[in-house]
Parts: sequence; structure tokens; C-alpha cells
Amino acid sequence: MKKIRIALLSLILLFGFASHAFAELSSNRIALGVQLGATFADVKKAFGVPDRETTEAIKSEAEGDFVETTMIYGNHSIVVKFYNENAWRIESNSENGWRTPDGVTVGMSLKDVYAKLGKEDIKSPAENGETLYWYNHDTKSKENRGNLYLFEKNGRIARIVIAYQ
Repeated sequence: MKKIRIALLSLILLFGFASHAFAELSSNRIALGVQLGATFADVKKAFGVPDRETTEAIKSEAEGDFVETTMIYGNHSIVVKFYNENAWRIESNSENGWRTPDGVTVGMSLKDVYAKLGKEDIKSPAENGETLYWYNHDTKSKENRGNLYLFEKNGRIARIVIAYQ
């Protein structure tokens, strides 16, 4: 089920990518306590010792074989996933005080998000009645430095995800 959700999100993002011009959101604005690429030590310094940690060997034709480590904090309040030893996904899904460099937090109204970030690059339906608001990385550098994904439900941010495309 998890793989299906990831595949669906990837397709939504892929097709949306092809048909939209992107706002420039610099890499220093794509963070949640730490930036993508952070090491285990960086994450532990920012969030402390995780409540739970899992490690799984992943076989992938597209990405090559790698080890995915997941650090879970506060009953899934913060979840950090690592590709080998570097963070590739950081998620906040409760009002835990963590915010992006622009001050976006879980629980914030969509109106306040627009005041801080402007219009999203892509808006599309997501699971559980949420709507995805996707802000792209800085495209001028031609490097994938990650993206900011905001999931809104009932006019408020329900989840924040920082991840590579």
C-alpha cells in the first residue's frame, strides 16, 4: 500500500512538473529543523535521540541498492528518512513547534502560508481528503535540492514534507 501511494504521488508530481512554470524557492528555504542531505549526527543534534529507529536494505533498479534508515520522533510527529547516510525526506505531521525557515508550521492557515510563500507551483488532490501544495526547488541551478510539499485539510496545514523529487 505504501509503495502504491509513493507511485501515485510520483506520477502526480511528474505530470504536474511537465505542465507548469515553477517559482524559485531557494534551497535554504527548504528545511524543517535540518536540510535535505543532513547526516545522522545533524538530525540527532536538531531533534535529539529518536524514539524509534528502523533500518531496511532496499533493492532498487532505478536508484541502486541502498539502506533506508528511518528516525521517528514523538509518536510519528517528526519522521526523517535517510538514503544510506543522508536525509532525503523530513516530515512533520503535528503541531510540534517545528517550522520551515519561512515560518510555515503544521496547523497554520492556508491564507498565512500564501502570505509567507506565495502561490504554489502545483496544487493537486492527495490522500485522506488532503490537498497537496507543492513548492519547487531553485531551478536555475539545475540541481535537485529538494521540494517543499504542504498537505492542507480543512483550510489548515496537516503535514509538511521536505523531500527530493
